[in-house]
Amino acid sequence: MRPDVMPAVLADALAAAPARVTKRLDAAPGAAEAWQWSPEGAELHVNTGQETVRLPLGGLLTDIAQITCTCLLTPRCLHTLSVLSALPLATPDTPSPGEKPDPSPAQSDEPPASGTPRTPSQADPDQARPTADTGGPAGGGPGGAAAGMAWEAGAEVLAAGVAHAGAAARERLLRAAHACAEARLYTLARLTTAVAQGVHDVRAKRPEFELARYAQDLADLLRTARRPDTDPGTGRRRYEALPPLILQGLFSEPVVTASGYAGVVTWLADETGQLYTVADVTPGGAERVAAAYRAAVRFGGLALSPERLGRSRVFAQNAAASADGRLSSTKDTKAAIHGVSTWTGPPWTEPPADQLARALRGERDGLMFLRAEPAGRDLRTGAGTLTAIGATPTGEANLRKLTPAHESDVIVRVVPDQPGVVTVLAVDQQDLSFTDLPGPSGPPLPPRPGGRAAPLTPLRRVLHRVAMGGRATAGPTAAATIAATAARLRRDQLPTAAALLERLAGRAAAVRRTVTGESLPEPPGELARVWSAAMTYAERAEGELTLRRWRAAMEPGPG
Repeated sequence: MRPDVMPAVLADALAAAPARVTKRLDAAPGAAEAWQWSPEGAELHVNTGQETVRLPLGGLLTDIAQITCTCLLTPRCLHTLSVLSALPLATPDTPSPGEKPDPSPAQSDEPPASGTPRTPSQADPDQARPTADTGGPAGGGPGGAAAGMAWEAGAEVLAAGVAHAGAAARERLLRAAHACAEARLYTLARLTTAVAQGVHDVRAKRPEFELARYAQDLADLLRTARRPDTDPGTGRRRYEALPPLILQGLFSEPVVTASGYAGVVTWLADETGQLYTVADVTPGGAERVAAAYRAAVRFGGLALSPERLGRSRVFAQNAAASADGRLSSTKDTKAAIHGVSTWTGPPWTEPPADQLARALRGERDGLMFLRAEPAGRDLRTGAGTLTAIGATPTGEANLRKLTPAHESDVIVRVVPDQPGVVTVLAVDQQDLSFTDLPGPSGPPLPPRPGGRAAPLTPLRRVLHRVAMGGRATAGPTAAATIAATAARLRRDQLPTAAALLERLAGRAAAVRRTVTGESLPEPPGELARVWSAAMTYAERAEGELTLRRWRAAMEPGPG
């Protein structure tokens, strides 16, 4: 298991390396992935073919002295830098050496999906304008200085484009992340670390890299750096003590992340409808999911498989939960089974329209709890007919076995960018991703629905292109494309989007004159300000448009 590395350690290593070494690292940023990594006792040995790099097995690298190489240039050698670059970056959530890990493993090492639509207050989506003051960071002191470092590093990587950012850009981002953590600006530290990881991932051609996710992280970095005190975050996931609870098991679902974690998350609800999770997600691939579903997870003295926990009624005392509902138990936590779960009361009693609004705001992980009549690809509810898809091949196969004989209790997750489409996760206390439902299969299902382009997709494409390729992708060489895109947005009654796009193009093309008359691109701050404003607008307007389309999809049809 690879250890995490503190951002400051990698930043110092990159800064100390000779220019010829960082140049070689930029030329082959993913070289270490092809080397042989093997555990040797308490160490991890990386055989480069000529040299051997040694580092701790697991844990956290807090000092460059913890990693050595057999070559003479260590620790400023290419081998050490390549191995350090291939390690996961530590965030404020990463346990310190000797600290006991979080007893309730994270559902995923990924943050919530980026771009989740949020419902703005504006009635007209084109009026979902960002606040006017989106410039550089405000405030002074250590926090202001750290936010300034994050803003400048983010603006520079935006202007260059992540595809062209190398070791120097990553070093500035990592140093800013460390400064933010030291200043207790933990949200900004996480975002800056995520952007630094994106710089490495795209250069190393790692499959984990997602442009939309990277662009959202960069926009959030710039937005948070502007007003860091409004969302400082916390250094560790905090668990608050809970009163005695009666928890109803809801369902379990598989988790497989692109960064190498897999397992099962089990969802439960208390008597008020508040959702909680118990997870068994650890390093591994998809092959561990089935075994994790039937293996025991421990909570308050209970040792139940996710399969059984999701169908049980549990009484718990002295438990604790994080803000996102992750349950944790200590030596004082007591839990006992009080029969089987009954899907009655909250959250089932909440009106579907209210559940939909919550789901599209990204609350409850997009889940809805419905009474519905499943029939293959159709899910007939009192609020209209939805289109059902399965979360896994097993889930898809189970949809063919669901016949419209009677109403069922159904748990679904909305697909935000496909109004009217939901992923069916459980029906009448059966986990569709794991259970092979009895009975014959019905006729083949119609093809899964494809998403249609949203009205703001042309703007999003330009914003993502700038995040990838930098200011050049929206500068003079792209003038004809920008003009055509702006005209299309105006035809679609989105003049604010068109105006923001034209402002972005203007900033991308802006130059300044030196005292010798030379033309140079203007500093990246103005480009970052306009780009982040356009990203904010797109997020808010898309949220309003998505909610409208979803409400229309859930309206009961005639008759």
